[in-house]
Amino acid sequence: MKVARSSLKQVSVAYYERSNDRWVAQVWSEDVLPDIVTQICAGIPQDAPNFAEVERGGVPLFVDGWDATREHISSAESYGAVALLPVGAQGAVRGLFTLGTQDARSWTERERATLRALGRGLNLAVERANAMQHLTEERRKLEAANEELEAFAYSVSHDLRTPVRHIVSFSSLLRQALGADLNGRAPRYLTVIEEAAQRMHTLIDAMLDLSRTSRLPLRVTRVHLDHLVAQLRQELLPEPTARAVRWEIRPLPPIMGDADTLRQVMMNLLSNALKYSQHRDGAVIEVWAEERPAEWAVFVRDNGAGFDPRYTDKLFTVFQRLHRQDEFEGVGVGLANVRRIIQRHGGQVMASGVPGAGATFGFTLPKG
Repeated sequence: MKVARSSLKQVSVAYYERSNDRWVAQVWSEDVLPDIVTQICAGIPQDAPNFAEVERGGVPLFVDGWDATREHISSAESYGAVALLPVGAQGAVRGLFTLGTQDARSWTERERATLRALGRGLNLAVERANAMQHLTEERRKLEAANEELEAFAYSVSHDLRTPVRHIVSFSSLLRQALGADLNGRAPRYLTVIEEAAQRMHTLIDAMLDLSRTSRLPLRVTRVHLDHLVAQLRQELLPEPTARAVRWEIRPLPPIMGDADTLRQVMMNLLSNALKYSQHRDGAVIEVWAEERPAEWAVFVRDNGAGFDPRYTDKLFTVFQRLHRQDEFEGVGVGLANVRRIIQRHGGQVMASGVPGAGATFGFTLPKG
């Protein structure tokens, strides 16, 4: 393969990589003579003095008075000065750039400085390319591990349905079979079994929902948040007189995203706001959006129980709850689902709260 002629005097360029015990040319400039091309493509012995010195030291080498025969490239005797620039990362020489000139027998200090700068630039590019390759590989491994974990969670959750149903069914049959013979603590024990099984059933449903959210592809369309919030309000509180809730909803923008999963996000945030403000006389729930240069930020705030801000990071983790089950029901999966959906859309989640003074949850989404 040929590359364009260098602009540094009349300079010929070749790039070598190691192949076993030889340095083999991979590319070279168009002015390299056919006899030289034949030799450098066959490979330069690893122990050729100049090549060996650069490989050992890992620093550029400038050779004034080039000896072609000594370096096992006898057909290159017309070159008077040669520079060898190591290319690699983390101290390992993986390639060599050679530059040779027929116009002089030595390099000037200015030329050496220019070539050293070129070498540094080449090595920086290689290091960045290696870093990107490493990150890509690590990301691929992480995605594969996540897929396996999600598949495992889905399989386990699905398989648990049957034994949980059996627990509920046989508990009910046992209660019926014993009938009037139930006495002492037996009814309470059966109730505890049935309630625990029901919580397990709810947890399994939540886990399956979380797994499906990660596996289904996103169908990006225009989603009108104001219409979505209005629909969810009607579903969550079909009878306005059932609770004294004041809704303060500011104009919301249309955004680009998957309508089904964004519905899950808003359902989780609004239902949480209602749940954690249920003990508040005169509950207030606010919903608004803020426009930013490259994204929209959407917020839901309530004046309910709030939470200790020291535990904010735990809120979006599976099974993490900051309130007791007897205070507020739940399995600790909803907000984890919110985070996963928003991250798949390229956004971020956020939360702030004060114990006894309410909480604010929000997320960002890139502009369409």
